[in-house]
Amino acid sequence: MDEQLRLKLKDVIKTSLENYIRNWSSSSYHPLDTLIPTERKIRSIVGGLETSMGTRVWEPIAKVLASNNGFEILAGKLKRPSPMPPLLQAKLDYLITARESKATWVNRTEVIRELKETVSSISDEDRASIEYVAPASGSGVDVFLKKDDKYYAFDTKTVQPNVGDIKKFNKQILEWYAYAIFREPNVDFSGQIVYPYNPWNTDFWDKDIHKNGALKPKEDALVEDEFWDFVSGLNDTFRQIMGIFEELEGEGLGDELSKLIKTI
Repeated sequence: MDEQLRLKLKDVIKTSLENYIRNWSSSSYHPLDTLIPTERKIRSIVGGLETSMGTRVWEPIAKVLASNNGFEILAGKLKRPSPMPPLLQAKLDYLITARESKATWVNRTEVIRELKETVSSISDEDRASIEYVAPASGSGVDVFLKKDDKYYAFDTKTVQPNVGDIKKFNKQILEWYAYAIFREPNVDFSGQIVYPYNPWNTDFWDKDIHKNGALKPKEDALVEDEFWDFVSGLNDTFRQIMGIFEELEGEGLGDELSKLIKTI
């Protein structure tokens, strides 16, 4: 990673974390606010930051890396057709359910083939009345890229998902394929869930939750450098990102953030 890119990432990380804490506010009340108000506040701030790392830290880092690697960062959202054509909705529902069971699971290639086949059967007359609207909150794309006429959609997620989460992630990316293919049947499109880091000292994909899930490792979902090296075009990208976090700690950012929390 060259020095200019490293400094840009460093600024993105520092600014994102500082802005979150400076702008934090809460109007809710918890009984523990009466007993341990300081500890409760700290827990609320840090917990909120942990859950919003995707949009506040990982997403801007990914966009900086992707831009540096020749990707076009698409500002617009991947929109869904409205109303959803009944034929397409029925096929989508079928594929979502099929991928939730090992006995009926189908791979990404088959998903794309079946969606394209369904879209081709929808008449031009029916398509003419369709509008395109933003998807439901929480089901959109975090990072939307284009390179060499191919579109890439990513959404960062919790690194410790449960079975219910993985089913939701499966539904989300299949919806993306349906939306993209309906709008442009010949589109070259890839949608993937991103786990930004591996919290374990063992192979992330060896966990039982990923062996029985609807998402195929390294195809439907990526972890750590399976994603970071792709968007950056570099090697060992996550280690270099963590090196920036360590550098910021050495420069006193941790103490600065702690002091900011105490002033709230």
